[in-house]
Amino acid sequence: MTRPALRATFISVLTLLLLGGGWPAQAVEHPTDLRQFLERREECDHWRGEAGYDKARQADIDRGVCRTCTGTDAELARLKRKYRANPGVMDVLDELEDRIEGPDKAASTRFCRRMQKPKPP
Repeated sequence: MTRPALRATFISVLTLLLLGGGWPAQAVEHPTDLRQFLERREECDHWRGEAGYDKARQADIDRGVCRTCTGTDAELARLKRKYRANPGVMDVLDELEDRIEGPDKAASTRFCRRMQKPKPP
């Protein structure tokens, strides 16, 4: 299993536990913004772990990555600042990679804008 696939599996299990799908006695209700971020990050990690076996599939993957991953580095940093005094939340956030978007945000933004434009018939 690839590293992104393992990460996606981990986040899936973690999300289920956080949302109460796991051990009820230990389930903790986390803030809405954290749950929403984890769901988005799980979908982002899913797309990052996919294989682009042809041009059309790669385009689907690229659109999925652009839709779900853009802005997650900044959002993770924001959540870490907001919940720095909450050890339970920080344990969850510290399991995530801090930087998944790449060093050149401007190039990523241009690429994602191109991916959003409809193709001419």
